[in-house]
Amino acid sequence: MGTLTTRRHCRRTLFAAALCGAIAFAQPAAAQAPYPSNTVKLVVPTAPGGSVDSAGRLLAEALAKALKTQVIVDNRAGAGGVIGIDSVVRSPADGYTLVLGIAATLSVQPAVRSRLPYDAARDLVPIAVFAQGGLVIAVPASSPVRTLNDLRALAARKGELTFGSGGLATFGHLSGEVVKSALGVPMRHVPYRGAAPAVTDLASELLDVAVVDAFSALPQVQSGRVRVIATAGPSRHVSFPDVPTLSEAGVPFARGTWIGLFAPAATPRNVLERLATELKSLAAQPTFQAGVAKLGFAPVYMPAAEVTKMLTSEIEAWRADARRAGVHVE
Repeated sequence: MGTLTTRRHCRRTLFAAALCGAIAFAQPAAAQAPYPSNTVKLVVPTAPGGSVDSAGRLLAEALAKALKTQVIVDNRAGAGGVIGIDSVVRSPADGYTLVLGIAATLSVQPAVRSRLPYDAARDLVPIAVFAQGGLVIAVPASSPVRTLNDLRALAARKGELTFGSGGLATFGHLSGEVVKSALGVPMRHVPYRGAAPAVTDLASELLDVAVVDAFSALPQVQSGRVRVIATAGPSRHVSFPDVPTLSEAGVPFARGTWIGLFAPAATPRNVLERLATELKSLAAQPTFQAGVAKLGFAPVYMPAAEVTKMLTSEIEAWRADARRAGVHVE
């Protein structure tokens, strides 16, 4: 009799435990912690300093207030931004690791590299683009060059020109190759470890031309040591409204730089929608727009669907440019 009672007690205990487990497993998603309930990390695929890093910190501060949680910036530079992107696609897709996506990394690198440790179209999802800009084509203030066409005369006199950029297979490098090809001017590329040292050498007349971001060039332009002769982008640059674009100067090139927010592809829809809503709201705020403009970008709001179409188009265009210029990274 005691044995039978014990067995019944055990069965009841096991059943109760199983039932509790099933109930816990079946709790609806609404009962889970709301997003965000923890610190959000924003990976910036560049080194500290510069316009991209500054834009990342501007966004992190604004998102922290909107989400009412801490948003920290994690700089992961290297390999044209590939290291930073790779760290994000390998992170949990829970909304707590996001990445600042830029044209130089998500449009240019897939076009110049034969292998990447990820497929951005498959492994990342755009939330929105909030800033657009362009590079500048600059010369030393002492240079006789005042227009793109003047580069032809200078090349005829010197035999070969030099143009600096922020590195091999970067946005500036490929843009410079486009200019070189369109003008038919012999120009030797000089890659630097970032735009700042390229601008410094340009101001010191160690380069004939530099193709860099406006943020890096602006201090030397304001000091009178560097002159901008054209800008690369779909419209005139907000920092240089009187300077013609490449297209206006006769070079059919309208691709510009941009900055947006991206997340791992499997991030829950409700998280993506929350982030998109907050970013759209931020993009409409005058203080945020002013912060973006101060960094040399035009404040915009481009939703995810448009960003996806833009990426597909840009990668193919950059791939064609890289092929013509013979730019390739293993």
